[in-house]
Amino acid sequence: MRIRTIAILATAAAAASMVFLAGCGGDAPEATTSTATSTTAIRQAGAAEDQPRCFPDCRGQSFAGKDLTGARLGRRNFQGVDFTGANLSRARFADANLNEANFTRANLTGAVLTVEGRGDFEFPPSLINANLTDANLSGAKLGGANLTGANLTRANLTGANLEGVKLINANLNWANLTDVKLAVADLTGANVAGVIIRNAWWYATTCPNGSVTPSAHTRTGC
Repeated sequence: MRIRTIAILATAAAAASMVFLAGCGGDAPEATTSTATSTTAIRQAGAAEDQPRCFPDCRGQSFAGKDLTGARLGRRNFQGVDFTGANLSRARFADANLNEANFTRANLTGAVLTVEGRGDFEFPPSLINANLTDANLSGAKLGGANLTGANLTRANLTGANLEGVKLINANLNWANLTDVKLAVADLTGANVAGVIIRNAWWYATTCPNGSVTPSAHTRTGC
């Protein structure tokens, strides 16, 4: 009898909720849809607020923890800017100055840090002495970028395109370079202690000791 009473009360409560919604000119499905739409709008508004409004000089700004997914950040001066923990997935940085920028724990999956071929005066971004410790760069495009002296300790570069990249004196300690493309890349003096390299593509790549791999695509590298 007690179970039946509880069931009846629950049914009554549900019916009362439907009546209330109907009295307000709505119904349960519409209310649910409205709530979902509002939530999406709030998220989009928050992401829009995170978009950088500085152009072309963004020095002194902080984007730590910001959501910059898919943002177009090219041709800006981000020297020394803090991107710690920021979501930069699929962001575009063509012709940007990222020297000494801090990307610690940033999400750069699928980010475009190279020339996109959309202009005659476009150049790859510069990341000289940038801090990319624990950053996620899986699937990122960095062709031709300058990462001289950059710190990529424990960075995830799985499947990244590093063709023609300058990694001179860069710190790749325990970085994951699985399935990366290293054609014509320059790793002179780079720290590769503990680096994880599996199925990488090599072609005229300059190794940390100054030797150069054969001028033919091969899986056998430095």
